[in-house]
Amino acid sequence: MDRPTHAPAPAEMNYHHPLEDYLGTWPFRRLLRWLSREGKNGTALERIISTYRDPKASFIQRLKYWPIHLFIDRMRGSVPAETFRERLASHAPTVRGLVIVARSVSEFGLTTPQKFSAPLFAVWNLTNRCNLRCQHCYQSSDKNALVDELTLDEKLAVVDQMGSAHMPMLALSGGEPTISPDLLPVIRRAKQYKMHTTIATNGTMITEKFAGELLDAGLRYVEISLDSTDPARHDAFRGVPGMWEKAVRGAKIVVATEGLRLGIAMCVHRENYTEVRDMIEFAISIGAGCFAHFNFIPVGRGSKMVSGDITPTQREELLGLLNEYMQSGKIGIISTAPQLGRVCLMGAPIDTGKTACSHAGSGSGTKARVVAKYLGGCGAGRTYICVEPNGDVTPCVYLPHRVMGNLRDANIVEIFRNGYYDLLNDRSDRIHHCKVCEFSDYCGGCRARSDAYFGRLDAGDPGCVLNQQYWDELVASGVVNEEAHLIHGKNEY
Repeated sequence: MDRPTHAPAPAEMNYHHPLEDYLGTWPFRRLLRWLSREGKNGTALERIISTYRDPKASFIQRLKYWPIHLFIDRMRGSVPAETFRERLASHAPTVRGLVIVARSVSEFGLTTPQKFSAPLFAVWNLTNRCNLRCQHCYQSSDKNALVDELTLDEKLAVVDQMGSAHMPMLALSGGEPTISPDLLPVIRRAKQYKMHTTIATNGTMITEKFAGELLDAGLRYVEISLDSTDPARHDAFRGVPGMWEKAVRGAKIVVATEGLRLGIAMCVHRENYTEVRDMIEFAISIGAGCFAHFNFIPVGRGSKMVSGDITPTQREELLGLLNEYMQSGKIGIISTAPQLGRVCLMGAPIDTGKTACSHAGSGSGTKARVVAKYLGGCGAGRTYICVEPNGDVTPCVYLPHRVMGNLRDANIVEIFRNGYYDLLNDRSDRIHHCKVCEFSDYCGGCRARSDAYFGRLDAGDPGCVLNQQYWDELVASGVVNEEAHLIHGKNEY
């Protein structure tokens, strides 16, 4: 396929870290298998990291793990030992993630993108209940809970499964998770496993008392959604008057609660596309540490506003803006648009610039670009999964019809390893430009957008400028218009 005339210029892609030379070898893979094996007191890898440069470690521990500690010294490069220890040994969720990485490399070797033996995190729609009526809701939430919603005991058992699998992160959403009486018990159970827990909320139910309870339970990050800096426009989109003021009040309470970190989330569509810079500046002004951009995807109630999607050119301009703020360091930036990884590669200095390593974070310098090569891009069914209120497991919150299994019938890791596992881990198994894209390791295209518009998980992402011709065909065929209702059920994969 010829390179599109409007395509971005090629970027340097040959990023390498000395550790890569070791990880793919069979002796090192056998070592990783031993290090990540579960024992009575956890894994050897956890003990090695916890004792690294720790003055409180016993002489026996230091002697036993001395060779591997020496190897860590060699691999950390110019990063000071204390900084390295603070980022790893003092952050349990990162160590838990490394256990999964070790198990994955020992089983599959180094693959681009990396194939994982268990999900690194889950987004859990804890309940279908919600006090708002948002136009774009992927969950089609309403005031009623699903009749087959998991019980509290079942939810706690699911957390136990995640904990046993060493999953490091759990994001709780809805519906509106703060409505659920099960929210605090679930967070407390996740805390027992030292998981990093977050909630995505409309913010309208947050009070000083509740924020304190969330913190005590173990929560560390609260993401509040705003659709506009104009209260009237936000309320119109959310379907209930007065919600902007309540959401902003909730956001300020989070900022004032020491130990909680605030993120402002925005689902960007044509009606609010021009407000993104104002929203980021507003987020900074109220003390948010992160701005989260969500792709508009026509699913759930959003399928009734397909014409609200922004064009590939608009998305490219938006990603440029996000990259501008990411590089500035004024606020953290995350995005569900995997193309942000490509934009970072092209629009940031290699040695000092920041790169989107996944949906959930970024890093600086060449090392971050190496990590992005294995971890970056769309993580649907690859690095993360979605759990629905009734226990159904799907690859992504924007793929609610792609049910892979139910937690009442099977273990979360078993479900993850079945379903669409092979397809979503093989980015060469694609059509359109996503099949030949030189940025596939860092992006792969949004699988939910591909499925929403083409009914196939292996299709190209029509929101990318490199797939502009297919977006144009969708427009010409009338799929991208106000009356379109995307019908699933005729999918080939």
